[in-house]
Amino acid sequence: MHPLELILNIFAIYMQVFAIMDPFGIVPIYIGLTEGLDHIDRRRVVNHIAIVCTALILIFTVSGKWILDFFGISIPAVRIGGGILLLAIAIDMLGGLPKAKQVESEELATVPLATPLLVGPGTITTLILLVTKYSILEVLSGSLLVVLTTYLILYYADRVLGYLGRGFIRTLARIMAVIVASIAVEMIHSAMVEWYLDLIR
Repeated sequence: MHPLELILNIFAIYMQVFAIMDPFGIVPIYIGLTEGLDHIDRRRVVNHIAIVCTALILIFTVSGKWILDFFGISIPAVRIGGGILLLAIAIDMLGGLPKAKQVESEELATVPLATPLLVGPGTITTLILLVTKYSILEVLSGSLLVVLTTYLILYYADRVLGYLGRGFIRTLARIMAVIVASIAVEMIHSAMVEWYLDLIR
């Protein structure tokens, strides 16, 4: 594969996973949940989030296809189910509904921040589908770059919020919701076309 094609593939994966994980969208939630923690504890939370997200991405990127085969689930079925799920997530994001609840500080890094807010059902479905189109190495590279970006965004969350403002972050979250909704519709459409082509063969 040409190096430029590899870079473009990784970038395409990065953008899709970034849009679904939406790290900017959880910045206000992260700040709210960690408001009572000191600087060191916040850094521990961010480190733990990165570790959990990395582990989940590795598991579902490498084993996702095997999981589908084990349960006898077809790719079109996953596309439609995942598309409906992503559409519901996008509507939730557009509506600005609360996505997290107060939990103990020891737990919030894993739940709800790492999962399901970052690596939730939508992200898992997307990873499984991306492996059917790209190589595992490409999917891992693009996805782990998103984890790195997320780590940096949360690490500097206070500064990010100060520079951009809550209004800008909310607006950005709405834009990301539209992108997620578009990806969802495309997933459903491609699955319906694939099913139709199988029927007329």
